Amino acid sequence: MRAPGRTSREARCVWAANAALGEAPLWMAAEDTLYWVDIIGGQVLRYNAASGYRETCSMPEAVSALAPMADGRLLCTSRRTIHALDARSGRLAPLAHPELPPHDIRINDGCAHADGAFWFGTMDLSERAAVGDFYRLSPDGACERIPAGFAITNGPAFSPDGELGYFVDSVGRRILRAPMENGLLTGAPRQFVALATEDGYPDGLAVDAEGGIWCAHWGGGRITRFDADGGISDTVRLPVSNVTKCAFGGRRLDRLFVTTARKGLDDVALAAEPLAGGLFEVEVDYPGLPPQPYRGTAADTASRTCVFDAT
Repeated sequence: MRAPGRTSREARCVWAANAALGEAPLWMAAEDTLYWVDIIGGQVLRYNAASGYRETCSMPEAVSALAPMADGRLLCTSRRTIHALDARSGRLAPLAHPELPPHDIRINDGCAHADGAFWFGTMDLSERAAVGDFYRLSPDGACERIPAGFAITNGPAFSPDGELGYFVDSVGRRILRAPMENGLLTGAPRQFVALATEDGYPDGLAVDAEGGIWCAHWGGGRITRFDADGGISDTVRLPVSNVTKCAFGGRRLDRLFVTTARKGLDDVALAAEPLAGGLFEVEVDYPGLPPQPYRGTAADTASRTCVFDAT
């Protein structure tokens, strides 16, 4: 095992975007581009790593999660709906309308499994009621609910072989792990790691090629890498408190792109953290994995066109 802190290099802010709630970093290798979102700002943003070119696209609804699709489009989740976005033309098409309970909830984080299904979780808008669950949207469009009862879900994420799923109970400060087979759970999620109060809240996850779990700390100002046994092997510290999620990118997938948020910070805190809400980049010694695509299809009829504009 590598010594703790070996990859704790200085994170560089590549875009001081002032995102209210930056989230959902997604590396698209064919474009050499990192996509991410500002949930509260209702925007999809993209950053070209080679040129540094930056663009934003205003969406009709807040977007919380992104995933590649097998047909080249982007899967985008809004509050209670899932869309397909053609990032070149800006055409936004309906993909799925999951049957969610009539609580005051929204879709939060998500990613695709190697079997082609898209997994996502929901959260209580007040961030208090334990009404958030996980869902599996299969390539044929069927959507299965996996009860969790968390106020805020994050993740899921999956091991390199697809045989373990990781699920976050953010308010409960826990990451859970469950066995999987053929893209389905075969056992109940059990606690993998728990965070102490001073560590903040576990937020989004990423998994590297060795099976290490990288967890963003909301209110903790860092990302932690957990080994398969739950031990800490690396820490990346950032100059902001609210770290939301990370994704591997770069041509060798040896860089972490990290999203952050200004939400919850008062004027004094923002003055101390002027880069809050920015997109950060840090080199790491553990290579990552490319994101898995959702293998379902969407209608060709666009409900709206959303244009990317340079910033």
